[in-house]
Amino acid sequence: MNSQSEHKRRFISLVRKIKILTSLRQTVCLPQSYDITERQWYVLESQLSVIANRLLSKLKNEGRLYLQRINEPSSSKSLNNLYGEIEIELAKCFQFYDTFMDILTQRCSPLLGTLLSGCDVLAWDALYKNHPALAIIEPPIVFCDRGFGASILREGVPLYGNERNPLPTIQIPYSKLMEQYNLSSILHEAGHEAMVRLGLVSVLPKCVRAALDSVSAPDSIIDLYSMWMFEIGPDFWTFCNCGMAEAATIKEILSLPTKLVFQVSPTDPHPNPLVRVLLSFQWCKYLWGSGLWDQWENMWLEAYPIEHAPEESRRIIHMATKYMPIVSKTLFNTRFKILNDMTIPSLFDLDVLNPWKLRRIVDSLSSGTMKLTGLSPCTQLAAFRLLRDAGNHEESVIYDLMTRWLKALGKRKSILLNQ
Repeated sequence: MNSQSEHKRRFISLVRKIKILTSLRQTVCLPQSYDITERQWYVLESQLSVIANRLLSKLKNEGRLYLQRINEPSSSKSLNNLYGEIEIELAKCFQFYDTFMDILTQRCSPLLGTLLSGCDVLAWDALYKNHPALAIIEPPIVFCDRGFGASILREGVPLYGNERNPLPTIQIPYSKLMEQYNLSSILHEAGHEAMVRLGLVSVLPKCVRAALDSVSAPDSIIDLYSMWMFEIGPDFWTFCNCGMAEAATIKEILSLPTKLVFQVSPTDPHPNPLVRVLLSFQWCKYLWGSGLWDQWENMWLEAYPIEHAPEESRRIIHMATKYMPIVSKTLFNTRFKILNDMTIPSLFDLDVLNPWKLRRIVDSLSSGTMKLTGLSPCTQLAAFRLLRDAGNHEESVIYDLMTRWLKALGKRKSILLNQ
């Protein structure tokens, strides 16, 4: 076998491998009933096509020059180097391809596919608000992966090499699909995307810092709350989307061993778990006064008495809880220039999340079906969470109800995502 034949075979082989990058949709071959939307495919395939075209152009344009003088040892050597460079670059690009292959092939399962499609709708509903910066976000894709909690890879962040993530991808543990009433975790991850897109991720810490400084809060508490805004902001976004369901979920997720609940880190953007849960209860009180959250708070403080915390943590937790009303007032009432002098809650319909209004929806189940017509998917999630917390139905009944609901959302995905 001469070198010319070998170069020809390697050239053809590389072309074939590069073209695989444009075959993701055909390879995954998702059924229409729980496929991602045309808009999502367009964004994903467009980026893969750009990558493939770039590699093909490099292979053909540079390779042609060397092939013209293939009998020259220097050209043969240069062509071999070119093949090697493209092979390495291609391997990096296939990490991008393989990531979405892993994400999307989960949906080949009829059950998992329809449930994840419903989760996509929840994520999109949590993001899609009346603001230009949010209107241009691509609809998220939700998938299952290992880990204790949910996470997000935001649109536009580096993925592999020079490639950027073309649309938000939200990871949840599979267990969340077995306890759908805790799916507000998806809303929290969507909140991270919203905070960045609206510019609030940098503005919120400054506003909270100024508010706490105006009441002479200790510098240590001001610094902590400023850092904690990275997670408190998405928590508040979740609360505005689903009301008390946010508080109900976070109290369950953070029901951890005592040592972890009392832990305070000077570098972790996640608030101390006790402070974080009590702050969510504070938001319920701020909007609706007394309610079920008062019982939750009493139970939490019985399970995790602050006086049992280590001395240094106890001091910080006491001080942090003291300034919760100031932090809450700032979140609810601050008008931001980047929101056209509106507050964060003005982007939402908080009235529909009133627990007593939701209670009437929950009570409608006695007729055999919950009357959810006209409610946003996030509000529907809030109603199901209230149904579960009412304690009048077995977990299996709630699971069956919510599974049917999530599947129904998934089947209407293209309509609900305005496709």
